[in-house]
Parts: sequence; C-alpha cells; structure tokens
Amino acid sequence: MTDEMRIQVMRGGPYVVSGGVPLKEMAPVRTLNDEPVAWHELREFDESRDMYALCRCGRSNDKPYCDGSHANGEWPEAETADRGPMAARAGRVEGPAGVMLDDESLCIGAGFCGTRTANAWDLMGEEGGDARERVADMAAMCPSGRLALLAREGEAPVEPELPREIGVVPGGPLWVRGGIPVESADGAPWEALNRRTLCRCGASAAKPFCDGAHGDLHFDER
Repeated sequence: MTDEMRIQVMRGGPYVVSGGVPLKEMAPVRTLNDEPVAWHELREFDESRDMYALCRCGRSNDKPYCDGSHANGEWPEAETADRGPMAARAGRVEGPAGVMLDDESLCIGAGFCGTRTANAWDLMGEEGGDARERVADMAAMCPSGRLALLAREGEAPVEPELPREIGVVPGGPLWVRGGIPVESADGAPWEALNRRTLCRCGASAAKPFCDGAHGDLHFDER
C-alpha cells in the first residue's frame, strides 16, 4: 500500500489523499525564548480510510478535512508555484561547513534555521564538524525543505529519514513527509521531495505550496 500513497490537487477543490496515508497533528516544541527546537506529535487522527480529502481553501468548518466549502464562492485556487527543480532554483551557500542549498521560495517562517545566537548561514562560514552538524540539524527540522545540505559537491542533499505521513501544523500548513508524491490538478507530478508543505489557508501565492501567508492572516484552523 505504501507505494500507492499520493496527494492529488483537485481543480477548484481539496487535496485528495490516497493510499492510506497516516494523518497526524504536529507542532513545534519551543524553548522559554520561543525558539523552535523539535517537533511534537499532538495526536493521530483516527484515519482508517484509504482515501480522504483535506481542505486547501481555508473555509472548511471541519478542518483539516474538506466539507465542500470551496464551492461557496470563488477563491484563488490556481497552482502558481515554480515547476522547476529545487536544486536549479535554490541559491548556494558555500563555506568551510560545505555547500547548502537555499530555496527561499519554499520558506514558511518555521524558524528552525536559527536561534538568538546562531543561524544556518553564519554556521556555514565556521570551521569544524560541529558547525556542519548544527546546520544539518537545522535543515532537517525545516518542514518545507527550504534548506538542504550537500554531503559533497555533485551529490544528492543529505535528508533525514522521515515516515510517509502528513502532519497538520496548527494554524499552518500540511507537512508532507517522506517523499509522498504530489500531483497537480493538470495531472503533472510536482518534484518529488522528502519534505514539503502544502497551503491550507487558501492565501499562498505559491500554491499548492505554503509561503507563510497563514501568518499574516492569523489563520483560524478550527
């Protein structure tokens, strides 16, 4: 069943998830300084269906599920994200710690890329394995996949091992984990990535992906 997992963007409608994908609510763990440092599973939805639909217009009264509210008036549903590969679009940050890809278009403002005293970009300029390890940890915690560290020039990015599941982030996006395929409404596949975030507030300018617009809206997920 795992090989059948996929997410289909429906034209003018929801995300249709098939293949028995586990659905969980996941939230960042924060320090006393309000810095995100890890992820915590709040609950697992009792989702035994092989197929279900998740809201992407932001209007459903049964979030994260679709209740048909997308049909109650027009909303900006068009998929407008860049269809090119992340590696071609991303900037490159090179330093003693190696090479880091930075695709700012994927940023959702999750905040795992830095603390009050250090951030991934500064750490890339530091010598030593500790700096590289810290950058790798920061990148791995980022749900959207904005940052990716290359093991060596020309090799694939180092990625954390993630289970194939969808995380519902409170007040935020759907966190698609483990490389579950996402298919456009026109039938074309989006690039397969280990981590990515899908918009569910309906306001992203890079649909179907999240661009952090939920933060400006103070998105009410209930």
